[in-house]
Amino acid sequence: MVEIESIIARGFSSNVFVVKGEKTFVVDTGLGDDAVDSIESDVDCILLTHRHFDHTANLAKMMDALNVPAYAHPLEAEALRKADDRTIISSSFGTGMPEIDVKDLNETTFAGFEVIHTPGHTGGSICLYHRDEKILISGDTVFPGGGVGRTDLPTGDTGQLIESVKRLKEYDVKSIYPGHGYVVEQDGNRHINLSLRNISYL
Repeated sequence: MVEIESIIARGFSSNVFVVKGEKTFVVDTGLGDDAVDSIESDVDCILLTHRHFDHTANLAKMMDALNVPAYAHPLEAEALRKADDRTIISSSFGTGMPEIDVKDLNETTFAGFEVIHTPGHTGGSICLYHRDEKILISGDTVFPGGGVGRTDLPTGDTGQLIESVKRLKEYDVKSIYPGHGYVVEQDGNRHINLSLRNISYL
């Protein structure tokens, strides 16, 4: 049984999720202090869906407060560790990233979730899928109502994003926990199909 606590974003911040199952882990960190102050569970680690500042701004503070490591796809982890790339990542948001040790997530499964590499929004974007619960944690790959992540920032690629959304169509999805917007509780595949239809107009 998987339980997910949602800290829904305000403004430009990303949503933050506390996932409780085989392990307890946080997905993304958001921009403001709300997420850090709201997490009361014992947490094993932090997983990042991708590198963008609205998902990683609180990373150093959250790692310190929870005393846990953080993981991301190797492409994203490398970028977050490199000063030049941190500047590029955060330039669109008008602020800098602190130096921090983000570890490579090389596993194809984590705590009962399949780790799906879904490049397009960024080169190392990932989604997490729980087959038994039919849960998709989608980052900025797909959003409720047929939205998709932008592809005009560094390492974004519309063609890759189309292929990633096509890949998500292969999964039986009931619930979607997106990087922005509301949580989809039923009929998640309908939202993925809408995303694929809409991305053809990009």
